[in-house]
Amino acid sequence: MPNQEKLPRAWVYARIPGDCAATRASYDACCRQAGDDGWTVVGGSIDYKGHGPLRDGYQSMLRSIKDGKVDCVYVSRMRQISGKERYLYAFFKCAMNHHVKIRTLEYSLPDRLQQYRLGKRIEAYAQRTGVPLPW
Repeated sequence: MPNQEKLPRAWVYARIPGDCAATRASYDACCRQAGDDGWTVVGGSIDYKGHGPLRDGYQSMLRSIKDGKVDCVYVSRMRQISGKERYLYAFFKCAMNHHVKIRTLEYSLPDRLQQYRLGKRIEAYAQRTGVPLPW
């Protein structure tokens, strides 16, 4: 039997405020994509309401990242994490410091981030600290 610790482990996160059906559909789509990509979904969280970084599902995801329980996070688009650059930057720093990859379903993350200052900040942080980029 294969060692469960060595399998690539993914976390799925979904949040579309005010639309429970779309949030659930987003979660299910991320689970399917993670499986198609060869990742084992070891956890996930959904936030149906709430804003800011104190959401229960978001905090659960961060704990799993910090505890080394996941290698990758799947989300449909980054606005599900946050619409604010400072929160996204903090999320990326956390993921990078724990060598966790980030996958989005709706667009190529590196291409999308290059359209914004956030992409340059993430690359500068990676270069300054020597941590790998999250994609």
